[in-house]
Amino acid sequence: MRTNFLLNNGQFEQANEKVFPFDFLENVLFCEQIRSVRNQLPFWNEHLQLIELKLRLLGINPAPFLQNRGKELKRQIERTLTKNKFFKSSHIKLYLALENETISYVIQANPIESTSFALNTVGLSVNIFEKAPKDFSFLSSLDFGSMPIWKIAEAEKLKTNYDELLLLNSKHAILETPGKNLYVVSGNQVLTPSPTCGAYIDPVQSAIAKTLKISGMELTATGNLREENLLKADEVFVANSLSGIEWVKAFKQKRYFNKKVKVIQQEFNRLVLV
Repeated sequence: MRTNFLLNNGQFEQANEKVFPFDFLENVLFCEQIRSVRNQLPFWNEHLQLIELKLRLLGINPAPFLQNRGKELKRQIERTLTKNKFFKSSHIKLYLALENETISYVIQANPIESTSFALNTVGLSVNIFEKAPKDFSFLSSLDFGSMPIWKIAEAEKLKTNYDELLLLNSKHAILETPGKNLYVVSGNQVLTPSPTCGAYIDPVQSAIAKTLKISGMELTATGNLREENLLKADEVFVANSLSGIEWVKAFKQKRYFNKKVKVIQQEFNRLVLV
């Protein structure tokens, strides 16, 4: 079941009657994808910081609805969830557009039948994607700077039997899977690719760092994550603000369990779903 109502600059419209006009689509700056859980927005402050960063990079001043830590925009998102009676979880798409030098927005939400971030029961299989390296730039750590490479990787994935493909930079360091951060667990040490080498910044990162600290583990950002690190690892997982934590079962000939990831997942839910 899809959303019944869209919120267009504070006004509700029937979703099944709404077709985004060409002039709106032409003026869309970007789409911020947000997860709600029991009408909470667990990573709101992180999403807001990224929204404001993207607008600054585009040379656009933040809109009034982003002031006071985005209080008004958050209220409008909550209105959308209530109007659609989405009280478990939702996948929210926030479209920001620039029309006549004014920022406008459309909020779309689709329901998710879960009241927490559930760990995947079947582990993911991953492999390296080498055809299109992702070079570092001031946009490469953001989703709208990474999207072209992600789309190429997603199209390539459809030709394989893998659940996710690992992107590389021009120095052959591993960065991420499309839209998800990568974490490699060895003992109590956890490696994750650094934004300084082009890795994507997801709003979930700060929560993962806090979760690992609570779990007695040490997180290190590296610009030189290699295949050898994954082959020697105890466990591997990916994470983003939409799906939470997902454990990896296989990389090449290596097989992983998820004993530590289960503990991390439990602490993660306790931390973000208060």
